[in-house]
Amino acid sequence: MKGQTIVEVMVALGAGAIILAAMSVIILNSLKNSTQSSQQGKAVDFAQEGLEIARQMKNNDWGTFSTLSGSYCVASSCTAISTSGSTCGPKSSSCPVNIDNTYVREVTVTQNYSDCQPQTPVSGVTYSKVVSTVSWNDTSCKDSSNVYCHSARLETCLSNFGGRPAP
Repeated sequence: MKGQTIVEVMVALGAGAIILAAMSVIILNSLKNSTQSSQQGKAVDFAQEGLEIARQMKNNDWGTFSTLSGSYCVASSCTAISTSGSTCGPKSSSCPVNIDNTYVREVTVTQNYSDCQPQTPVSGVTYSKVVSTVSWNDTSCKDSSNVYCHSARLETCLSNFGGRPAP
């Protein structure tokens, strides 16, 4: 009887340890997924801000917006994209971390982008494609070099068309 009780206690303790270990793994994975989801959500918001900066620039000063071509680093402090400078200007080889000490935002503008034109183009209207990409690394990235293993990418088409023609 005594030996049987010790075996029962050992089996119960072993089963309890296995259950606790499994619960710990589940909780840690849930926390990791929650963190990654939060980072992805922030990145999408920052990418949307990049598109909004381009849209506001297009609305406020089409002349300057129409000169943009290529990739630009767009830090959190930017309210417009510049053709010079590094914080809100052209991308050299790569953009530095420029948002919340974690994220890198890059906006690419392609002028006269044919895929943005409607089937029946409007005379005198110019169409531009704008892509806003926000990238970042975290502890789940296998390569710790400058290559970012996570990103959020949004794109839109903009034009200098100011409204609908009169009927």
